[in-house]
Amino acid sequence: MTTVQKNHRMFEQVLHQIREYITSCNLVAGDKLMTERELASFLQVSRSSVREALRILEMFDVIHSKPGEGTVLKTPHIPKILTNMLPFFTIPTETSVELLESRKVLEGGIAKLAAKRRKDADIRLMQGVMERMVAAADLENMIQADIDFHLFLAKAAYNNTLSDILILVSDLVTPNLYTVRVQTQMISGANAEFTRQHQAILQAIIDKDGRRAAEEMERHIDYTIQLIKSLDSTPNDG
Repeated sequence: MTTVQKNHRMFEQVLHQIREYITSCNLVAGDKLMTERELASFLQVSRSSVREALRILEMFDVIHSKPGEGTVLKTPHIPKILTNMLPFFTIPTETSVELLESRKVLEGGIAKLAAKRRKDADIRLMQGVMERMVAAADLENMIQADIDFHLFLAKAAYNNTLSDILILVSDLVTPNLYTVRVQTQMISGANAEFTRQHQAILQAIIDKDGRRAAEEMERHIDYTIQLIKSLDSTPNDG
């Protein structure tokens, strides 16, 4: 079994055990969970594994950590979308970076073409997405707006070959977008910067400036790569 498979199995196991713990104890919204140390001992796993699982659950609004009060359950149900994304949370950083680099090459070219070929209807679609992104009150809506922006941008390039290539890699690009946004959610200012970057890309496309559109897209993905690398450098304890 590879390291990725082992990490995925462990991560999935911890989340499954936490779900079983919530169910078996008949916990409801407002109830407190065990402490991180107690859960690690109870589940017979490392504290870092528990910490990571709790971090993801908090991002998906299943739990809420209150300083001095512990971890409180907000909903006893783990969203299906989180289950679907599980395999991608344990992809090694170098693999995520390679995928992001591939997106940089592909989407930089798409942005350049879109700036030259976009129609007014395409601009209206992307502006609508930006309004949703700014107004999003939760992570899932924010992520969906992010995905839609990139899809509408690809449509605005009006290049069937590039569209076909994007379809081929879409099974990886969409989960990559999800996991990047989930993993960077807790970084102060990251969401605001992501929104600003998308606005800069859109403005270049409105201005029909292909070079600037490509540069803004590449800058956006470079920023994302740096965030992912910074998360990977965060020390964990056992």
